[in-house]
Amino acid sequence: MNILDRYLIREYIKAFFVGFIFFSALVVVVRLLDKDIKHFEENITYLTAVKIVLYQAPRRVMEIVPVSGFVAIFFVLGRMVRSNEFVAIKAGGISVYRILAPVLIVTLIICAVFAMFYDRIASPAYHEANLLQKKVRPRHGRYLVFRGKGDRIFYLHSINLKDKEIRKLTIWESDESDEIERIIYAKDATWTPTHWTLSSGDIRYFEDGSEVAYETFEEKSIERYEDPARFIGSDKDPRAMTIKELKEQIAYKKEAGQISRIEQVKLHHKMAYPYAAVVVVMLGAPIAIRFGKAGFFAGLVIAFFLVFIYWALSFATLEGLSENGKLHPFLACWGANILYAIIGTILIWRTPR
Repeated sequence: MNILDRYLIREYIKAFFVGFIFFSALVVVVRLLDKDIKHFEENITYLTAVKIVLYQAPRRVMEIVPVSGFVAIFFVLGRMVRSNEFVAIKAGGISVYRILAPVLIVTLIICAVFAMFYDRIASPAYHEANLLQKKVRPRHGRYLVFRGKGDRIFYLHSINLKDKEIRKLTIWESDESDEIERIIYAKDATWTPTHWTLSSGDIRYFEDGSEVAYETFEEKSIERYEDPARFIGSDKDPRAMTIKELKEQIAYKKEAGQISRIEQVKLHHKMAYPYAAVVVVMLGAPIAIRFGKAGFFAGLVIAFFLVFIYWALSFATLEGLSENGKLHPFLACWGANILYAIIGTILIWRTPR
Protein backbone atom coordinates (compact mmCIF):
# COMPACT_ATOMS: atom_id res chain seq x y z
CA MET A 1 0.00 0.00 0.00
CA ASN A 2 1.57 3.31 -1.09
CA ILE A 3 1.17 6.83 0.25
CA LEU A 4 -1.67 7.64 -2.16
CA ASP A 5 -3.66 4.58 -1.08
CA ARG A 6 -3.30 5.45 2.59
CA TYR A 7 -4.30 9.04 1.88
CA LEU A 8 -7.42 8.08 -0.08
CA ILE A 9 -8.47 5.43 2.45
CA ARG A 10 -7.97 7.77 5.42
CA GLU A 11 -9.95 10.62 3.82
CA TYR A 12 -12.70 8.29 2.62
CA ILE A 13 -13.16 6.51 5.97
CA LYS A 14 -13.20 9.83 7.81
CA ALA A 15 -15.84 11.27 5.46
CA PHE A 16 -17.86 8.03 5.56
CA PHE A 17 -18.16 7.87 9.33
CA VAL A 18 -18.76 11.60 9.74
CA GLY A 19 -21.64 11.24 7.29
CA PHE A 20 -22.82 8.02 8.91
CA ILE A 21 -22.96 9.57 12.40
CA PHE A 22 -24.73 12.66 11.09
CA PHE A 23 -27.34 10.74 9.11
CA SER A 24 -27.84 8.20 11.93
CA ALA A 25 -28.68 10.99 14.35
CA LEU A 26 -30.99 12.49 11.74
CA VAL A 27 -32.81 9.20 11.22
CA VAL A 28 -33.26 8.55 14.94
CA VAL A 29 -34.48 12.04 15.73
CA VAL A 30 -36.67 12.69 12.70
CA ARG A 31 -37.94 9.32 11.52
CA LEU A 32 -38.25 7.55 14.85
CA LEU A 33 -39.10 10.21 17.40
CA ASP A 34 -41.27 12.26 15.09
CA LYS A 35 -43.05 9.48 13.20
CA ASP A 36 -43.03 6.23 15.13
CA ILE A 37 -43.82 7.48 18.64
CA LYS A 38 -47.01 9.09 17.34
CA HIS A 39 -48.25 5.61 16.45
CA PHE A 40 -47.58 4.03 19.84
CA GLU A 41 -50.59 3.06 21.90
CA GLU A 42 -51.64 5.51 24.58
CA ASN A 43 -50.95 3.06 27.42
CA ILE A 44 -47.28 2.66 26.44
CA THR A 45 -45.15 4.64 28.87
CA TYR A 46 -42.61 7.19 27.74
CA LEU A 47 -39.77 4.99 29.01
CA THR A 48 -41.07 2.05 26.95
CA ALA A 49 -41.39 4.32 23.92
CA VAL A 50 -37.75 5.38 24.30
CA LYS A 51 -36.70 1.72 24.56
CA ILE A 52 -38.62 0.93 21.39
CA VAL A 53 -36.90 3.83 19.62
CA LEU A 54 -33.46 2.60 20.70
CA TYR A 55 -34.19 -1.00 19.70
CA GLN A 56 -35.43 0.10 16.28
CA ALA A 57 -32.48 2.42 15.70
CA PRO A 58 -29.90 -0.22 14.57
CA ARG A 59 -32.14 -1.42 11.75
CA ARG A 60 -33.08 2.13 10.77
CA VAL A 61 -29.49 3.36 10.52
CA MET A 62 -28.73 0.54 8.07
CA GLU A 63 -30.85 2.48 5.61
CA ILE A 64 -28.36 5.35 5.46
CA VAL A 65 -25.18 3.30 4.86
CA PRO A 66 -25.48 3.71 1.05
CA VAL A 67 -26.07 7.47 1.48
CA SER A 68 -22.97 7.74 3.67
CA GLY A 69 -20.88 5.89 1.09
CA PHE A 70 -22.03 8.07 -1.79
CA VAL A 71 -21.56 11.34 0.10
CA ALA A 72 -18.10 10.24 1.27
CA ILE A 73 -16.83 9.35 -2.21
CA PHE A 74 -18.42 12.46 -3.74
CA PHE A 75 -16.88 14.68 -1.06
CA VAL A 76 -13.37 13.15 -1.25
CA LEU A 77 -13.08 12.92 -5.04
CA GLY A 78 -14.92 16.20 -5.54
CA ARG A 79 -12.48 18.01 -3.28
CA MET A 80 -9.57 16.41 -5.13
CA VAL A 81 -11.02 17.55 -8.46
CA ARG A 82 -11.54 21.12 -7.22
CA SER A 83 -8.01 21.35 -5.79
CA ASN A 84 -6.51 19.78 -8.96
CA GLU A 85 -5.10 16.89 -6.92
CA PHE A 86 -6.92 14.50 -9.23
CA VAL A 87 -5.28 16.06 -12.29
CA ALA A 88 -1.86 15.76 -10.65
CA ILE A 89 -2.45 12.09 -9.81
CA LYS A 90 -3.48 11.31 -13.38
CA ALA A 91 -0.48 13.25 -14.69
CA GLY A 92 1.66 10.89 -12.64
CA GLY A 93 0.42 8.01 -14.74
CA ILE A 94 -2.06 6.61 -12.21
CA SER A 95 -5.33 5.46 -13.81
CA VAL A 96 -8.85 5.99 -12.51
CA TYR A 97 -9.12 2.26 -11.84
CA ARG A 98 -6.03 2.32 -9.63
CA ILE A 99 -7.37 5.33 -7.73
CA LEU A 100 -10.75 3.72 -7.06
CA ALA A 101 -9.49 0.21 -6.23
CA PRO A 102 -8.54 0.84 -2.55
CA VAL A 103 -11.74 2.81 -1.93
CA LEU A 104 -13.92 0.00 -3.31
CA ILE A 105 -12.02 -2.61 -1.28
CA VAL A 106 -12.47 -0.60 1.92
CA THR A 107 -16.17 -0.10 1.12
CA LEU A 108 -16.56 -3.85 0.64
CA ILE A 109 -14.97 -4.48 4.04
CA ILE A 110 -17.21 -1.86 5.68
CA CYS A 111 -20.25 -3.49 4.07
CA ALA A 112 -19.20 -6.93 5.34
CA VAL A 113 -19.00 -5.51 8.87
CA PHE A 114 -22.42 -3.89 8.52
CA ALA A 115 -23.82 -7.16 7.14
CA MET A 116 -22.84 -8.87 10.41
CA PHE A 117 -24.21 -5.90 12.36
CA TYR A 118 -27.51 -6.15 10.46
CA ASP A 119 -27.83 -9.87 11.15
CA ARG A 120 -26.46 -10.18 14.69
CA ILE A 121 -27.52 -6.87 16.26
CA ALA A 122 -30.09 -4.96 14.20
CA SER A 123 -32.47 -7.88 13.59
CA PRO A 124 -32.63 -9.14 17.22
CA ALA A 125 -33.01 -5.54 18.43
CA TYR A 126 -35.90 -5.02 16.02
CA HIS A 127 -37.54 -8.15 17.43
CA GLU A 128 -37.25 -6.75 20.96
CA ALA A 129 -38.89 -3.52 19.76
CA ASN A 130 -41.77 -5.54 18.32
CA LEU A 131 -42.22 -7.42 21.59
CA LEU A 132 -42.34 -4.16 23.54
CA GLN A 133 -44.99 -2.82 21.19
CA LYS A 134 -47.03 -6.01 21.44
CA LYS A 135 -46.27 -6.22 25.19
CA VAL A 136 -46.65 -10.01 25.30
CA ARG A 137 -45.72 -12.89 23.09
CA PRO A 138 -48.56 -14.75 21.43
CA ARG A 139 -49.43 -17.56 23.83
CA HIS A 140 -52.96 -18.55 22.85
CA GLY A 141 -54.85 -19.42 19.67
CA ARG A 142 -58.30 -20.71 18.68
CA TYR A 143 -59.74 -22.63 15.74
CA LEU A 144 -56.43 -23.16 13.95
CA VAL A 145 -55.51 -25.24 10.91
CA PHE A 146 -51.85 -26.04 10.39
CA ARG A 147 -50.02 -28.16 7.82
CA GLY A 148 -47.22 -30.00 9.59
CA LYS A 149 -44.44 -32.33 8.62
CA GLY A 150 -44.93 -35.90 7.48
CA ASP A 151 -48.14 -35.17 5.52
CA ARG A 152 -50.02 -34.17 8.65
CA ILE A 153 -52.75 -31.56 8.87
CA PHE A 154 -53.76 -30.32 12.32
CA TYR A 155 -57.04 -28.76 13.39
CA LEU A 156 -57.34 -27.58 16.98
CA HIS A 157 -60.02 -25.82 18.94
CA SER A 158 -57.59 -23.95 21.20
CA ILE A 159 -53.96 -23.97 22.31
CA ASN A 160 -52.23 -22.63 25.41
CA LEU A 161 -48.45 -22.51 24.91
CA LYS A 162 -47.70 -21.52 28.49
CA ASP A 163 -49.41 -24.58 29.98
CA LYS A 164 -48.65 -26.83 26.97
CA GLU A 165 -52.29 -27.71 26.45
CA ILE A 166 -54.46 -28.24 23.37
CA ARG A 167 -58.21 -28.70 23.40
CA LYS A 168 -59.99 -30.82 20.75
CA LEU A 169 -57.14 -31.77 18.44
CA THR A 170 -57.72 -33.53 15.11
CA ILE A 171 -54.84 -34.85 12.99
CA TRP A 172 -55.24 -35.99 9.38
CA GLU A 173 -52.41 -38.22 8.12
CA SER A 174 -52.03 -38.87 4.39
CA ASP A 175 -49.92 -41.16 2.25
CA GLU A 176 -47.65 -40.14 -0.65
CA SER A 177 -50.64 -39.89 -3.01
CA ASP A 178 -52.49 -37.56 -0.59
CA GLU A 179 -55.01 -40.25 0.32
CA ILE A 180 -56.16 -40.18 3.96
CA GLU A 181 -54.60 -43.02 5.95
CA ARG A 182 -55.94 -42.22 9.40
CA ILE A 183 -57.68 -39.50 11.38
CA ILE A 184 -56.74 -39.04 15.02
CA TYR A 185 -58.99 -37.13 17.39
CA ALA A 186 -58.16 -36.24 21.00
CA LYS A 187 -60.22 -34.28 23.47
CA ASP A 188 -57.01 -33.01 25.08
CA ALA A 189 -53.34 -33.03 24.12
CA THR A 190 -50.05 -32.03 25.65
CA TRP A 191 -46.51 -32.40 24.37
CA THR A 192 -42.97 -33.35 25.31
CA PRO A 193 -39.81 -32.47 23.36
CA THR A 194 -40.34 -35.54 21.13
CA HIS A 195 -43.99 -36.70 21.39
CA TRP A 196 -47.64 -35.66 21.47
CA THR A 197 -49.56 -37.08 24.42
CA LEU A 198 -53.22 -37.50 23.44
CA SER A 199 -56.10 -38.12 25.85
CA SER A 200 -59.69 -39.36 25.44
CA GLY A 201 -59.81 -39.87 21.71
CA ASP A 202 -60.19 -42.22 18.79
CA ILE A 203 -58.42 -43.25 15.59
CA ARG A 204 -60.09 -44.03 12.25
CA TYR A 205 -58.12 -45.97 9.61
CA PHE A 206 -58.75 -45.65 5.87
CA GLU A 207 -57.88 -47.55 2.70
CA ASP A 208 -58.80 -46.33 -0.80
CA GLY A 209 -60.98 -43.62 0.71
CA SER A 210 -63.04 -45.99 2.87
CA GLU A 211 -62.91 -46.45 6.62
CA VAL A 212 -61.58 -49.92 7.47
CA ALA A 213 -60.93 -49.78 11.23
CA TYR A 214 -61.74 -47.81 14.32
CA GLU A 215 -60.32 -47.73 17.83
CA THR A 216 -60.59 -45.60 20.95
CA PHE A 217 -57.99 -44.73 23.55
CA GLU A 218 -57.71 -43.07 26.93
CA GLU A 219 -54.13 -42.02 26.36
CA LYS A 220 -51.82 -42.35 23.37
CA SER A 221 -48.38 -41.06 22.44
CA ILE A 222 -47.27 -40.28 18.86
CA GLU A 223 -44.10 -38.73 17.52
CA ARG A 224 -43.97 -34.95 17.36
CA TYR A 225 -42.21 -33.15 14.51
CA GLU A 226 -43.95 -29.79 14.81
CA ASP A 227 -43.18 -26.81 17.02
CA PRO A 228 -46.51 -25.96 18.72
CA ALA A 229 -45.59 -22.26 18.74
CA ARG A 230 -45.80 -22.34 14.93
CA PHE A 231 -49.50 -23.22 15.17
CA ILE A 232 -50.27 -19.65 16.15
CA GLY A 233 -47.57 -18.17 13.99
CA SER A 234 -43.97 -17.38 14.74
CA ASP A 235 -43.48 -14.74 17.38
CA LYS A 236 -40.97 -13.11 15.07
CA ASP A 237 -41.55 -10.83 12.15
CA PRO A 238 -39.40 -12.15 9.22
CA ARG A 239 -37.67 -8.74 9.21
CA ALA A 240 -36.55 -9.42 12.79
CA MET A 241 -35.14 -12.88 12.09
CA THR A 242 -31.45 -13.58 11.67
CA ILE A 243 -30.17 -15.33 8.56
CA LYS A 244 -29.91 -18.60 10.51
CA GLU A 245 -33.50 -18.29 11.76
CA LEU A 246 -34.79 -17.50 8.28
CA LYS A 247 -33.04 -20.54 6.83
CA GLU A 248 -34.54 -22.74 9.54
CA GLN A 249 -38.00 -21.27 8.95
CA ILE A 250 -37.72 -21.80 5.20
CA ALA A 251 -36.52 -25.40 5.64
CA TYR A 252 -39.38 -26.11 8.06
CA LYS A 253 -42.03 -24.64 5.75
CA LYS A 254 -40.69 -26.48 2.71
CA GLU A 255 -40.74 -29.80 4.54
CA ALA A 256 -44.27 -29.08 5.74
CA GLY A 257 -45.41 -28.08 2.24
CA GLN A 258 -46.02 -24.46 3.21
CA ILE A 259 -45.30 -21.31 1.22
CA SER A 260 -42.11 -19.54 2.28
CA ARG A 261 -41.85 -16.73 -0.28
CA ILE A 262 -41.73 -13.92 2.28
CA GLU A 263 -39.01 -15.62 4.31
CA GLN A 264 -36.97 -16.29 1.16
CA VAL A 265 -37.24 -12.63 0.12
CA LYS A 266 -36.17 -11.44 3.57
CA LEU A 267 -33.26 -13.90 3.57
CA HIS A 268 -31.87 -12.62 0.27
CA HIS A 269 -32.60 -9.04 1.36
CA LYS A 270 -30.46 -9.45 4.48
CA MET A 271 -27.59 -10.71 2.35
CA ALA A 272 -27.95 -8.20 -0.50
CA TYR A 273 -28.87 -4.87 1.08
CA PRO A 274 -25.75 -4.36 3.26
CA TYR A 275 -23.70 -4.33 0.04
CA ALA A 276 -25.74 -1.57 -1.56
CA ALA A 277 -23.06 0.92 -0.51
CA VAL A 278 -20.52 -0.77 -2.82
CA VAL A 279 -22.63 -0.31 -5.95
CA VAL A 280 -23.69 3.19 -4.91
CA VAL A 281 -20.01 4.15 -4.51
CA MET A 282 -19.34 2.67 -7.96
CA LEU A 283 -21.95 5.09 -9.28
CA GLY A 284 -20.81 7.99 -7.14
CA ALA A 285 -17.11 7.86 -8.05
CA PRO A 286 -17.44 8.69 -11.78
CA ILE A 287 -20.15 11.26 -11.01
CA ALA A 288 -17.83 12.96 -8.50
CA ILE A 289 -14.99 13.01 -11.02
CA ARG A 290 -17.18 14.56 -13.70
CA PHE A 291 -19.22 16.93 -11.53
CA GLY A 292 -17.16 17.23 -8.35
CA LYS A 293 -16.81 20.97 -8.74
CA ALA A 294 -20.55 21.29 -8.14
CA GLY A 295 -19.86 20.96 -4.41
CA PHE A 296 -20.89 18.91 -1.36
CA PHE A 297 -24.59 19.81 -1.37
CA ALA A 298 -24.94 18.81 -5.00
CA GLY A 299 -23.49 15.43 -4.01
CA LEU A 300 -25.95 15.17 -1.16
CA VAL A 301 -28.90 15.81 -3.48
CA ILE A 302 -27.61 13.28 -6.03
CA ALA A 303 -26.99 10.74 -3.24
CA PHE A 304 -30.53 10.96 -1.91
CA PHE A 305 -31.92 10.72 -5.43
CA LEU A 306 -29.88 7.62 -6.33
CA VAL A 307 -30.59 5.88 -3.02
CA PHE A 308 -34.28 6.74 -3.32
CA ILE A 309 -34.33 5.10 -6.75
CA TYR A 310 -32.52 2.10 -5.25
CA TRP A 311 -35.11 1.76 -2.48
CA ALA A 312 -38.02 2.24 -4.88
CA LEU A 313 -36.63 -0.32 -7.31
CA SER A 314 -35.52 -2.89 -4.73
CA PHE A 315 -38.10 -2.66 -1.96
CA ALA A 316 -41.25 -1.26 -3.50
CA THR A 317 -41.01 -2.97 -6.89
CA LEU A 318 -38.80 -6.05 -7.10
CA GLU A 319 -39.28 -7.40 -3.58
CA GLY A 320 -43.02 -6.74 -3.78
CA LEU A 321 -43.20 -8.74 -7.01
CA SER A 322 -41.23 -11.56 -5.41
CA GLU A 323 -43.46 -11.74 -2.32
CA ASN A 324 -46.40 -12.10 -4.70
CA GLY A 325 -44.67 -15.00 -6.47
CA LYS A 326 -43.91 -13.17 -9.72
CA LEU A 327 -40.12 -12.93 -9.39
CA HIS A 328 -37.42 -15.16 -7.93
CA PRO A 329 -36.23 -13.87 -4.51
CA PHE A 330 -32.59 -13.79 -5.65
CA LEU A 331 -33.36 -11.53 -8.61
CA ALA A 332 -35.69 -9.40 -6.51
CA CYS A 333 -33.11 -8.65 -3.83
CA TRP A 334 -29.90 -8.70 -5.82
CA GLY A 335 -31.40 -7.18 -8.97
CA ALA A 336 -30.92 -3.55 -7.91
CA ASN A 337 -27.33 -4.28 -6.84
CA ILE A 338 -26.57 -5.96 -10.16
CA LEU A 339 -28.17 -3.13 -12.15
CA TYR A 340 -26.35 -0.41 -10.21
CA ALA A 341 -23.06 -2.32 -10.49
CA ILE A 342 -23.43 -2.60 -14.25
CA ILE A 343 -24.23 1.10 -14.63
CA GLY A 344 -21.39 2.04 -12.28
CA THR A 345 -18.92 -0.15 -14.19
CA ILE A 346 -19.93 1.47 -17.49
CA LEU A 347 -19.58 4.97 -16.02
CA ILE A 348 -16.14 4.16 -14.57
CA TRP A 349 -15.05 2.66 -17.87
CA ARG A 350 -16.19 5.78 -19.75
CA THR A 351 -14.49 8.13 -17.28
CA PRO A 352 -11.45 9.86 -18.88
CA ARG A 353 -8.33 8.06 -17.72
